[in-house]
Amino acid sequence: MGGAAKRVLPFAGVVLAGVWLVSRISSTGDWEYDSWKAVGPLAHGHVGDYLAAKLLMGPLPPLLEAPFAAIPQGDFLTVYQWACIPPLLVAGVCGLYVAAVAGRRGASSLTQVLLASLFLVNPLTVAALEAGHPEEILTAALAVAAVAAAGEGKAWRAALLLGLALASKQWAVIAIFPVLMALPDRRLRAAGIAAGIAVVLTLPGFLAAPGGFSDVHAVAAQTGRVVSPLNVWYPISSEVPEVVGRGQEAVVAHVRRPPEAISALSHPLIVLLAFAVPLALVFKRRRFGLAASEAMALLALLALLRCVLDCLDNVYYHLPLLLALIGWDAVAARGLPLRTLLGAAAAFVFVHWSLNLDNAADVTAFSYAYLALVIPAGVAIALSLLQKPEFSLDEVQISGIKEPAQRPINAL
Repeated sequence: MGGAAKRVLPFAGVVLAGVWLVSRISSTGDWEYDSWKAVGPLAHGHVGDYLAAKLLMGPLPPLLEAPFAAIPQGDFLTVYQWACIPPLLVAGVCGLYVAAVAGRRGASSLTQVLLASLFLVNPLTVAALEAGHPEEILTAALAVAAVAAAGEGKAWRAALLLGLALASKQWAVIAIFPVLMALPDRRLRAAGIAAGIAVVLTLPGFLAAPGGFSDVHAVAAQTGRVVSPLNVWYPISSEVPEVVGRGQEAVVAHVRRPPEAISALSHPLIVLLAFAVPLALVFKRRRFGLAASEAMALLALLALLRCVLDCLDNVYYHLPLLLALIGWDAVAARGLPLRTLLGAAAAFVFVHWSLNLDNAADVTAFSYAYLALVIPAGVAIALSLLQKPEFSLDEVQISGIKEPAQRPINAL
């Protein structure tokens, strides 16, 4: 096989995998009531309506989805399937980049293929698509690729990826410190570029409807009044009856409510920890820089905290955690990617289990099994960050330590 064919083959694989994932989508989920408010007007050339749309996400996903949503003339599911193509292609390319980083750090070709494949094709990606949230896939991929780029000292690339992630969904703030701490230098410049990209993309919507912009971000800062089983608050929540629907269609449903203090503080606590945990690590180590593997571990920890502390934690929220574990294996590059395989296996079990919860006892067992997995995992990740610091990239360059043998995948 020629060199050109080897370079094209991974990208062709991404396209085929993306088409396969799109073909398996059977539900539009929340997309019709969420993203479509901006994607629809933009796809039909109504820029003013797009700018005025109140979205619980950044401006980038609709910008990418709208041109593809305008292509099909079929039913709404077909429109949604086309709109999912750009986020999946971006995620696939980010996966190739992360795999290439692993190759440059000495990973085998088999490991690179595993990393790139599971970065795009995994149960949580499927869950996000079925839930109507392709923007979650986009944001997670960009955030992990940003940390990987920072770990290689690519300040401009890391800043670009981080800025795009911040312009995709609000939770991407958890990637700010891992990216900046992984960079050996030019951190302030990278932070400024990332912020500039996010502001430039966000500013038109703010100027078009400043009141709506403030309202929607105030809503995003609130947790809501319902507790799902995938968090630490479920065991202390209480079940209450609630009328759902109107008129003759109204039914009484039993939902879980968190304590009022938890409902008000959960999301602000997640944002606070996104800054407090890295700063505590800086204080503990008495330095700002992290090795690439440590920065990816920090991202994984923050992604896990985002899940377990969110009252309304959905199963697809764990995609950033899984991709961070894949990125951790990529930048560590030490044999079989065990974190990747274990994370993908756990995702498969819990996604499948979440689709087969028939009664309250099942939900309770599901919740406690989840906590029995993620709490030890979080402790293990935290302990790994408290161990003796690894060499960061700037220290490697200064000390003259040789990089591992390079066996990059044939992409990026």
